[in-house]
Amino acid sequence: MDMERGIITPAMEIVSNGDSLSMRGGIPPEKCRYYALYWDKVVVTDSNIFGTGLSDDLQVLEGAGIVRKDTARMNLNGTFNGSDLASIHFQGLAEIATNLTNKNPGQWAIHQSGDQLTVPASMSKDLVTADFELTRCLPVPKPDFPLDRLLEFKLKRADELIALRTTLDELYLEISKSADIPRSKIVQIQRLEQAISDLDKIAQQSWGERLLASRKVSLDLNYGSMTNGVVTAGLVGAAFANPLAGILAGAAHTLASSLKFEVSLSNQLQSPQGKQLELSYISSIKKEDIANKY
Repeated sequence: MDMERGIITPAMEIVSNGDSLSMRGGIPPEKCRYYALYWDKVVVTDSNIFGTGLSDDLQVLEGAGIVRKDTARMNLNGTFNGSDLASIHFQGLAEIATNLTNKNPGQWAIHQSGDQLTVPASMSKDLVTADFELTRCLPVPKPDFPLDRLLEFKLKRADELIALRTTLDELYLEISKSADIPRSKIVQIQRLEQAISDLDKIAQQSWGERLLASRKVSLDLNYGSMTNGVVTAGLVGAAFANPLAGILAGAAHTLASSLKFEVSLSNQLQSPQGKQLELSYISSIKKEDIANKY
């Protein structure tokens, strides 16, 4: 696929508990670097209810054509408590994501800022998804690594980054096509291990120290050719009780311990359903494990 790939992510994390709201900060510097490295475009969303300025890092990335900010303009008439305001805000963020995914299916996925997806009930649906998780595999520069050097790295190392993306795309497609794990997936996983290893080696040479990101993607199993296009909740848990474990013993054993793959029923934004494979991401970035993985 040649098209540019992007994520849509909230400018600020807002957690709503009953009538009270807690605001967490904006996008931390290591997340800015992670987003900029692994995606072509990042749309940062806010609303006229809770507006957020772009941090210095995000402004640099905006200047480089990677980041742009979309603000949802919501009508406010009447009196609202904090929780109403949060709902209207989330509605606005979901509308931006819906418009983007409707316009260019397959180009955009939601990237959640917290550890779960926040989508208004009216715009979401429980879908059967394959959740594919890579734990502490993806190299990320440290928070103080200069962004101009990161952008230079991205340009110079485009081949390695594209190889990783292509391998992931192929693996996701394989996962979506079949409920069991045929040999082709083992080959894909070995290729994925190679792609991550190649990228990690050059990252360490270029950056010195690095952090490692974990990423979980939810794949829409109703996309593609599974069971005539309708996947039922009957698949959840059962058919996919981590089939990678047995197969990979003795195959890609170093990466196998970092892969998790399960089918679940998850609440996702409704608009991209059936039109694209990747629905949403959740990532976390940790300091490197002391024992080097490769």
